[in-house]
Amino acid sequence: MTRILTLFAVIAFACSFSFAQKAIPDKPIEKWSQKDAMEVLNDSAWTRSYQSIQGAASASASDALRAQSDNRLAGAERSRTERTGGPAPVIMRLHSGLPIRLALMRLNQIGAGYDKMNDADKAKFNEGAKKLLDCALCQNYYVITLTLMSNPSGQSVEEAIFQGMTHEQMKENVWLKNDKGVTRQLAQFVPPQKRGDSAVFFFPRKDEKGDLFLTKDNSEFSFVFNGNFFNSSNRFSPLIPREFEFKLSKITVGDNLVF
Repeated sequence: MTRILTLFAVIAFACSFSFAQKAIPDKPIEKWSQKDAMEVLNDSAWTRSYQSIQGAASASASDALRAQSDNRLAGAERSRTERTGGPAPVIMRLHSGLPIRLALMRLNQIGAGYDKMNDADKAKFNEGAKKLLDCALCQNYYVITLTLMSNPSGQSVEEAIFQGMTHEQMKENVWLKNDKGVTRQLAQFVPPQKRGDSAVFFFPRKDEKGDLFLTKDNSEFSFVFNGNFFNSSNRFSPLIPREFEFKLSKITVGDNLVF
């Protein structure tokens, strides 16, 4: 774990200047607030969010009505809008990128009362967190998660994104594509079991020849959905974009791609 946290220190310093989203907090993990961790999970270079036009319009309407809370008619209209809600936003996270796993660990620490633990209990907690930070599968796979957030009115969603779907249903409908036109097909898909869970996607780092999907010669990659996936039989299609794009320069430290 010490090696991983040392790598994080380098990432924090480099990334504080390297991308438009909020910087990774430049302080020890144990000093991160819940807000710090949530910003890494929701508004850093290792994340992308999307909300359909209908959902964004609903959110804007709700915000406008809240600003007029002293108006009786506006209050009644707000109640109607919040009942309809509109499509919820989704967020994609590069889980095999260390900052995402560090943020998850910090939230686990906060939830467990880590800061008030004695040294022995902290050591025990750290041993349990080692599996999350090491992420054995991340050595051979790019691991990406997709999560359905609360809807624009703040209400929880009825089901998670792609809940109930199988690997067979997903394998021909999602892939990674880099700026050279090289693609990676889905190796495994783990669907969410309940609302609040994330859908997890695994893509091999290397092809059958041993060639990496992403190298220093690449500048970006996209998580792409098949156009045929956007049809009336797919109840999730109104919630997702055609693709999520990531710039490698934003998630690279020195010569190391942190993904």
